[in-house]
Amino acid sequence: MTAPLLDFSLTLKRQGFTLAATGEIHPGITALFGHSGCGKTTLLRCLAGLESGCQGEVRYEDTPWLKPGLMLPAHRRGAGLVFQDTRLFQHLSVAENLDYGLHRRRGEGPSHEEVTDALALAPLLDRAPAGLSGGEAQRVALGRALLAGPRLLLLDEPLAALDYARRRRIMPLIRAIPERFDIPVLYVTHARYEVMELADRVLLMDDGQLLTQGPVGTLFSDPAYWPALGDIAPMVVWDARVAARDHDWGLTTLATEAGRLRVEALPLPRGAEVRLRVTARDVVLVDEPPTACGLVNTLPVVVRGLVPVGSGVTRVELQAGNGAVLWAQVHAQASAALRLEIGRRLHALIRPQVLMNQGVYSR
Repeated sequence: MTAPLLDFSLTLKRQGFTLAATGEIHPGITALFGHSGCGKTTLLRCLAGLESGCQGEVRYEDTPWLKPGLMLPAHRRGAGLVFQDTRLFQHLSVAENLDYGLHRRRGEGPSHEEVTDALALAPLLDRAPAGLSGGEAQRVALGRALLAGPRLLLLDEPLAALDYARRRRIMPLIRAIPERFDIPVLYVTHARYEVMELADRVLLMDDGQLLTQGPVGTLFSDPAYWPALGDIAPMVVWDARVAARDHDWGLTTLATEAGRLRVEALPLPRGAEVRLRVTARDVVLVDEPPTACGLVNTLPVVVRGLVPVGSGVTRVELQAGNGAVLWAQVHAQASAALRLEIGRRLHALIRPQVLMNQGVYSR
């Protein structure tokens, strides 16, 4: 695991609310996730230097931003902020809004051409903010923040006001920022699918506290955190890469820790990264692999845990491939027929539709 770029241990007390959060931000995209009102925006404002009552420590690499006796003001921290409402200057054109970000730069940063190209802003330069759609305005706000040359980009639910189609168009642009501009991102959201599609790591927050932090796949696959993630169904989240493309059969082969899986053809080159979500209801257990079956993905698995969850249903923890976790749920009759016990070797059939629709996220 890479070393953190920023670490913090913060407290902030208000009437009826206390923030107490200790965590790290690594290269790539870190999602700050939790339900509305849990303190995500307050924590972001503390990191940005916008909360004068915040106490504790914030350190970016070797530079302290906050410690006893020192509180760097926001303009000296080098953090770029993009809010849900964009906050563009209405009396300036798009080009002039972008120039404002460039004039605020104190060090190195991406060029005007790079940002304009990455965010497809060239057709908008002469327009006024009032004439932009919500998605266009967010792209301009991102561009202005990037041109200021931030050391860290803080995004506070930037897509919350957009419809689903516009979110889908902007998310790949956000995902590309760390690699293209070498700028880490802290992304505040209460939308689980945004975390699964965008983030490398997640800070899980509830009632002013950071409950835990870690890789997205680790947290979303662990039943200890499913309640805090919104009482999600038993699932695993795997990172994968495109290993092969079969044009004759219209299939793409993905390499995962659990083994190779075939999915409906994806418009991605070999080596491209994707993320898979597989819920327990998408897994069927059998004692022998089928010789011919419409369920094209079969993985050898070993039973590692059995947890009764009520109404005669047992949640089964499985190990697949190189230590990957997989979950299944079976009723009592099936449990008896399969002779379920710890260490039992079985085969898991994964329903193809989960891998052909919303279960696959390109990264």
